[in-house]
Amino acid sequence: MKRFGYLWILVAVVSFGSTLEEAIELSEQNPSIQAAMQKAKAYAHLHDTAKSGNYPSLDLSYGATYLNEDPVVYLQGSFPGLPPGTAMQIQAKNLYSGALKLTYPLFTGFAVSAQIDEAKLRMHRASLEADDARRNLYLGIVQAYTAAVTMKHLITSQQKALDATQKSYDKAEGFFELGMSSPSELYRIEANLHAMKAQLIEAKNRYKIALSQLSLMTRTKIDSVEPLPKTRTLSLEPLTQQALLNRPDLQAIRLIVKEQQSRIDLAKSSHYPSVGLFAQAARIGDGPELDGDGYTNKDRSAAGFQINYNIFSGFKSQSQIEAARTGKLSAELMLQSYTDRVATEIHESYLTYQSLLNRREAAKAQIKAQESYEKLVQGQFENQLADADQLSRAISSSGMARAALITAEARLYAAYSRALLQVDNGTFLSTLKQYGEIK
Repeated sequence: MKRFGYLWILVAVVSFGSTLEEAIELSEQNPSIQAAMQKAKAYAHLHDTAKSGNYPSLDLSYGATYLNEDPVVYLQGSFPGLPPGTAMQIQAKNLYSGALKLTYPLFTGFAVSAQIDEAKLRMHRASLEADDARRNLYLGIVQAYTAAVTMKHLITSQQKALDATQKSYDKAEGFFELGMSSPSELYRIEANLHAMKAQLIEAKNRYKIALSQLSLMTRTKIDSVEPLPKTRTLSLEPLTQQALLNRPDLQAIRLIVKEQQSRIDLAKSSHYPSVGLFAQAARIGDGPELDGDGYTNKDRSAAGFQINYNIFSGFKSQSQIEAARTGKLSAELMLQSYTDRVATEIHESYLTYQSLLNRREAAKAQIKAQESYEKLVQGQFENQLADADQLSRAISSSGMARAALITAEARLYAAYSRALLQVDNGTFLSTLKQYGEIK
């Protein structure tokens, strides 16, 4: 049973036929996505680091000092019974100290809250950047997938034309052997046959290239593709509104504006005093047990506070504030420009989609006419009412019409997907559940 399981896994690794939805799911293993996700996790940890500024800090310290000489003071004044210059020891030569100290930043001029806000916004921005990396990768996958589907159907169409041409060649060869047609007619069909074979080989190679690109982006060996999902009707106004609200790269720029505001608040915090509280349980001694040194009190426990207020820093604070304000203005202008760009992209994609809808309908009408004409010329050729040139042109025209329809359908879905991905990932992914030919 285990051997069968291992064999199944090996087959899945060696080759894999994929729908577009499966290719999108497999793309989660792409290194660019993994890198963006790890970056988002890193900023989540940095956010936790910033939040630690709101909590008190508890530190345990223990140390020893070994003096080279005894610590003494020299008595210069007049002390009863002691000559001037008498040395008096005031502390043990070897001093051990230990302390458990609690500190708390009671007020920092809103610096801690500004740092936490900035870290939180950066964390969210990293998450949005990961979503935008997915969006761009999805665009690449759709492009490669539609190219592969196009080549797959084109191969089928060209093979059909090649088979029809081969039958015509066999028929023309029979006519030639009976003396009912000239060598030039046979040679013209033969030349067309070789051209079709070359086109078929080229299509197969382009199909392999598209599959190779898909395999690279999904980190899985993909050897075939399935029909594209269905399309739905697009409407410009809802697409634009959703894109301006939900598109991840646009949201990320909005967060940059907010981050700059947090930096302004952080720079302004230097205009306020900072207040800190502390409390400690501490002891000293001339030995590791911290039981006093015989000269001073062994208990050094204490509590207190500290206020620090910067009076002048060489205009550093003002420069930092102005730099942050300028950065915010720059981000706001970038947001405005990028918003206009997104709206323009959506509009252009929508117009392209509408154009391709009409092109697909024209291609359908053209293929119907060409195939009907091919059947007519085929019958005429078999009854020697049409020559080889007419038949070759009819078969070639039918093949070109089928290729045009295949290309139009693939380009239509690519434009449709691009418009959805220019909104957000969720809008695009919701359409992948419905499979079948493009309607």
